[in-house]
Amino acid sequence: MDLIKHRFLLIPFLVIVLAFALDKLILLENVHTYFSKSLSDINYIQKNDLYKDLKEYLKLDKRDKVLVYFGNSRALLFDNEYIQKKYPGWIMFNFSVPGGKSDYTLQWMEKFESDGVKPNFFLFDHSVELYNSAATLKVDETLTNGLDVSFVLRHMNLFTTDEVSTLVAKRMFRSYQYRPKLETIIARAKNKKSFLYPYRELRDNLFSRLEKGKGSAITPGTHEAILSDELLKKSALGDFHSYLVPFQFSNNTLAFIDQSIDRANRLGVKSAVIWVRLSVPYLDHIRHKEVGLEGDKKGTVYGDWMPRMTDFHQIKNIPFWNMNDDLNYTCDAFSDAGHMSPSCYPAYTDYIMKKLISVVP
Repeated sequence: MDLIKHRFLLIPFLVIVLAFALDKLILLENVHTYFSKSLSDINYIQKNDLYKDLKEYLKLDKRDKVLVYFGNSRALLFDNEYIQKKYPGWIMFNFSVPGGKSDYTLQWMEKFESDGVKPNFFLFDHSVELYNSAATLKVDETLTNGLDVSFVLRHMNLFTTDEVSTLVAKRMFRSYQYRPKLETIIARAKNKKSFLYPYRELRDNLFSRLEKGKGSAITPGTHEAILSDELLKKSALGDFHSYLVPFQFSNNTLAFIDQSIDRANRLGVKSAVIWVRLSVPYLDHIRHKEVGLEGDKKGTVYGDWMPRMTDFHQIKNIPFWNMNDDLNYTCDAFSDAGHMSPSCYPAYTDYIMKKLISVVP
């Protein structure tokens, strides 16, 4: 009764409800495209269809062997036509996404295990940047685009308070994530043929190409050029300071990949972990530049990270495909410090497939 008499007390509650409802409205594709600028979310959206496609494919009596790759933006550009032509009998279902981390991998591996989905091989990723819990520039795309809230709640002990705050803020209120700008909305509304419709077409085309490529496709506007040596040096220094200075090893990242490997083993599916090739100047910083480590320690990122990886793989008895220390891999054309040019993808594919066939003939 007191609440009826003092109905003004309901106003804050109603404001929150209306704000929440309005926020959900912006997720509608035809609304979302008036202000969003990224295409990376399409990769995450498409993976649900890819999983359904994979389950149906594995039921076929006559099918190729299936490689499932869980990577990040360094693994988006594969070509199944190349694989099937040069390595007949194999096909890749690519679950790699921009900013893909080991938490996102584990979320999928839990689904694979619960559904009994058994490809012929799992390939996981060891990107050194994702093992840094003290990075200046945080990689949080899996939190904002990929992880289910229920997954985070089940593994709360492996997430920091900041990560949980990011999830709540950007998931519950997408306007906080996208931060729509009025000038962008007005510009696209006034010039639909020039701005809005081409952007929608880009999103639709990317989704279609991801469907056709079993999760692999080139995102328009990215990875197009080969950087000159001078620009590559600048890119390497910028990325190094953004992602690896200072460096504090994240045991949580390793715990996620550890659990994914365990799930692969329980499914009876062989697996390996890959450290994808980085540009020479970027790798030089990782090997030789001294940074702040945990506590008051000083050292190189490579000197702190690599022994941990070596010990982990010995304990787990799982192959570590280290492209950066493998003298047999020589393609060094890069679009930026950490992303191989599309021109290297045939060699990148050959590297993976030759190792794969040696494990699963």
